[in-house]
Amino acid sequence: MVKNMIIEQDSLFSKFKYLSYFIARAFIIAIISLLCLFGVFLLVYFGDLFINVKSGNKNSPLFNGYVIVSPSMVPTININDAIVVKREKDDQYSIGDIISFFSTEYSANGMVITHRIIEKNNRSSIRSLYTTKGDNNNIPDKQGVYTDDIYGKVLFVIPKLGYVQSFLVKPINLICFIILPVLIVIVYDFMRVGILFKKNKDWDYN
Repeated sequence: MVKNMIIEQDSLFSKFKYLSYFIARAFIIAIISLLCLFGVFLLVYFGDLFINVKSGNKNSPLFNGYVIVSPSMVPTININDAIVVKREKDDQYSIGDIISFFSTEYSANGMVITHRIIEKNNRSSIRSLYTTKGDNNNIPDKQGVYTDDIYGKVLFVIPKLGYVQSFLVKPINLICFIILPVLIVIVYDFMRVGILFKKNKDWDYN
């Protein structure tokens, strides 16, 4: 009876061990995939920045990302949503586009603002003055936005990614949820290799 209980406990422990391993491995694969995407993003970002600097252009990066910290675009974009924006060539922004731009309003204190274009006044073939407004605001922004002040048009929104960023900024969370699972998988894989090597060695001796 006791022997059967011990065997059953060992079986449950083995299942739990393998389940934990596969969960940790799946988590790490997801993290690595995100890091690869982030790496590609950085490559494009710095590549475009290098080209601009070398050619003497003062263009903003081709792609950029921001975390939303105000409710001015709710419900289209919520607080702690992350956005990816793309710089458009010349003046290819239209009414209805959501753009991120450098705000010259005193209350904004030089922050990057993400609002929707509601009016466009052409000043030249490559420069316009835009009127913007937050979807959740009752009135348009006081200051107009020139093409030169626009960082880009919103390509897509990643909901609540800002929470992940805030969470991983703390060292203890980074250790527990990123570094520790990676170490567990690495150690477990080394142990498996060691066991297989030992079995093969014993088999050769026999």
